[in-house]
Amino acid sequence: MSRNAIAGEVAWIGFVSASRLHWAHLTTIELLFLLAPLVVVPLGLELCVRFTGIDGSGIPIRIAQTVQLPAALCATASFWFQPGIAAAIFALPWLSFGCFIALAGLRRLIRGEFNSLKVACLIMSFLYLPIGCAWLLASRLGLTPMGFQEPIVLLTAVHFHFAGFAAPLLALASESTMEVKGAAPRRMFKVVAWGVMAGPGLLAAGFVIGPSFKLAMALLVACSEIGLSLFFLAEVQAIRPRFAQALVAISAASVLFAMILVGIWAIGEFPLQPFVHLDEMARLHGTANSLGFILCGLLGWTFSARRVAPIKGDSR
Repeated sequence: MSRNAIAGEVAWIGFVSASRLHWAHLTTIELLFLLAPLVVVPLGLELCVRFTGIDGSGIPIRIAQTVQLPAALCATASFWFQPGIAAAIFALPWLSFGCFIALAGLRRLIRGEFNSLKVACLIMSFLYLPIGCAWLLASRLGLTPMGFQEPIVLLTAVHFHFAGFAAPLLALASESTMEVKGAAPRRMFKVVAWGVMAGPGLLAAGFVIGPSFKLAMALLVACSEIGLSLFFLAEVQAIRPRFAQALVAISAASVLFAMILVGIWAIGEFPLQPFVHLDEMARLHGTANSLGFILCGLLGWTFSARRVAPIKGDSR
């Protein structure tokens, strides 16, 4: 595990402890968001290194790994200010970092590498990150983009960091280690992976387009991530070491619980009579999705990975 991720984990545990002891005033949603810049993003970058063959010697990845932790700490510091200019100034380095990551994705897209499923997962992950960063900036400025208010603004930042940035990387890891060689399972996995990649953007669009489209896209996200968890379970016996196997199994079980809640919430939102309220979704779905599915999944796949040959365009 990278030093940035270890340092971020220590910092995040400290913030959770401070919040529980009432030394810091951080809500559940704020703590879930802070897990992303402090822990999830550095783990995601490390997973990319291990599963794509990028050895860390290239200038873009080296710069990204160097500036990630300072930018994450600035994003964290922004929550010590009331929404406004001062908070936004501290959020800006994280937006700059997200844009830098997006440039790496755009570079691959321009080079025509999107036809590879593995590279497509990487590109979509990198392109989603600055969207989440931009919504963080809007939250820290106290803006209400398109009429959305808190906590929806910050929850959108959470959405694009976890479902947008991290989930496609988990699909990348699963695709890289698939032992099933049959054409039908691989076609099924491709459908699942594209659902994981397209779902976060389409669900966000559903909040603007209308309730029917939002319901359909929420179910798409839920079905795609449940499908991904089933592939996790199909591959889990082959994962080594054992603790990595256990982490991937926890990830698969967590996403089943989290996505069932998404389906229940989406169906309840359609008639505007939610079965699960927003604060319950943040506490139950948010915790299961972020700590269970994403964090355990990233840790499990990262620890299980052996370095592979560089994907097209990375040989030096």
